[in-house]
Amino acid sequence: MDKRSEPRIQRFGRYQVETELGRGGMSVVYRARDPALERPVAVKVLHPHLADREESRTRFTREAKAVARLQHPSIVEVYDYSPADSEQAYIVTEFIDGPTLRQLVDAHPIRHAEVAALLMIPVLQALGHAHAAGVVHRDVKPENVMLRPDGTPVLMDFGIAQMVDQDTLTATGTMLGSPAHMAPEVVEGEEISARSDLFSIGTVLYWLVCGVLPFVGPNPAALFRRIAEGRYDPVLTRRPQAGRAIARLIERCMARRPEDRPASADEVITGLREILTEGGLGEPMAELREFLKDPEGFQEQLTWRLVPAYLALAEKAWAKKQSARALDFLDRVLSLDEREETARALLRRIERGQRHGRAARVLVAAVVLGGLAGGIFLLISRFWTSGVDLGVGLLQPPPETPASSLPPKSPDAGVPRSVDAQVADAGPLDAAPPSAPPRDASPLDARVVGRPVRPPVGPTARPDAAVPAPRTLALKVRGPQRAEVYLEGTRQGYLYEVQVAGGLQLTTGRTYVVGFKNPGCEDKEHRINVTPDQVRIPDLPFTCDWKQAYLKVDSNIDAMVLRGDGKYLGRTRSPISVPMNGGTAQLAIVVTDGVTNQTRDLTLNAGQETKVTANF
Repeated sequence: MDKRSEPRIQRFGRYQVETELGRGGMSVVYRARDPALERPVAVKVLHPHLADREESRTRFTREAKAVARLQHPSIVEVYDYSPADSEQAYIVTEFIDGPTLRQLVDAHPIRHAEVAALLMIPVLQALGHAHAAGVVHRDVKPENVMLRPDGTPVLMDFGIAQMVDQDTLTATGTMLGSPAHMAPEVVEGEEISARSDLFSIGTVLYWLVCGVLPFVGPNPAALFRRIAEGRYDPVLTRRPQAGRAIARLIERCMARRPEDRPASADEVITGLREILTEGGLGEPMAELREFLKDPEGFQEQLTWRLVPAYLALAEKAWAKKQSARALDFLDRVLSLDEREETARALLRRIERGQRHGRAARVLVAAVVLGGLAGGIFLLISRFWTSGVDLGVGLLQPPPETPASSLPPKSPDAGVPRSVDAQVADAGPLDAAPPSAPPRDASPLDARVVGRPVRPPVGPTARPDAAVPAPRTLALKVRGPQRAEVYLEGTRQGYLYEVQVAGGLQLTTGRTYVVGFKNPGCEDKEHRINVTPDQVRIPDLPFTCDWKQAYLKVDSNIDAMVLRGDGKYLGRTRSPISVPMNGGTAQLAIVVTDGVTNQTRDLTLNAGQETKVTANF
């Protein structure tokens, strides 16, 4: 064992220290043994500068008692805590011999949003239990979730963030909680509630589903500003295949205002369970145990379990005329299997239905407008045949007529007549005055009076416009030369190869999906609808949204990683996200334990992880 990891204190109370497990800004964790019960335990010891004040010790004891009362399968069990006369402030908990959620995902990246739901439901159940008891965690993050050998996720460090006072933390410069997972109200020093934990749950779900953290920045100040402003890439921008249901749920959890977030952990659990049910998965804990037995094999099989489940839901939604919901499910199916023929056929039916629906709406609008126009035409024609000057007669009375020539007044004289009454008085519109030859009624007249009309015949009849024959048009693509181009999921070559070939050949009257892939860029897909009468397709540019680079500094201790200019990047042993403005970037880092500095000059590549070692 490294001499630096040998604890100076060999015993805390009756607990015999065996080895140091890790350390952070607030505490050191040791594996120890309880000789009375002959079992391993974990002892978390607060740093002396956080435990040397009476107020801090009192708060520590009070919160330790509160956490010890939390009995839940997914909450780490608290066995003991330091007595009032102890020189050190410590908590004794069960020892969990398993990986953290961070370590699990680093080894087996999550490919399906449903697996993220399986992992987080037990954590949310633990939070719901704690919130009901009035305990807010304040530091939910992947490193604080561990997995027991039986596969149960366990939330660690409950209440640790509340066990010391804010003034002490501020004075020592220690950060309360994990910056990347803090809620805006925590960053801004406002009131913290259970919904602050739900914000952190949203950031962990985002990380599980998208593979990156939602909030990153070159330094803590920039990171906090992004959190306070709620600036992050939407889930479907980062991971289009995640599905709209979980994207909406994550983004609700990460709402800037607490009142816009789910009301409770149970509400988030309900949303995640609905996603699992729709995907055809069974009881979450049983499914999770199967996943942990063989993470890669489970995810591979899950693909073929999800496809028929979501396809059936899409067909059911379409049968109920719920086209938007059907398209949501088809998105999931085609993201899992882009060549699924049944899904593609249903997608074409939905698109045709939507086009017909739009055409029907346009026709109805035309009929309505035509009816209004017919009424106006009728009024004008009546005035016209009565000899009224439309330019003047409607604004001033007509010339006086001798009383002897006026017909006798009816009992209703002076009462305004409706348009329908005037039409009725006028007689049938398809009957001309006696002195005129009979005429056919026009469709416009028929709409006004609501009578059937004989369709026009002879030279006035318009044949239906012929549908143009299918033609082939070229779609030219532009962008970075390293990008690969895909048409309907089939690789067409690198972008420059497609350009040399004159572009992609598309047939009119069809809809295509054109995709771009570049190792350092986020994948892009565009739906191109080529209409039957189209004569040219606009060029399609590929703009690269550069992926983040990742840095992993392996070390025998927990140390800080800084940029060459002194800005904070992260800590050793944990992946560090670095925003990129191009495919590669040069970065100088300093790894420090507070006494010794080690420097490294690195070349980072967008979308890739760079590993270095710095032992002390």
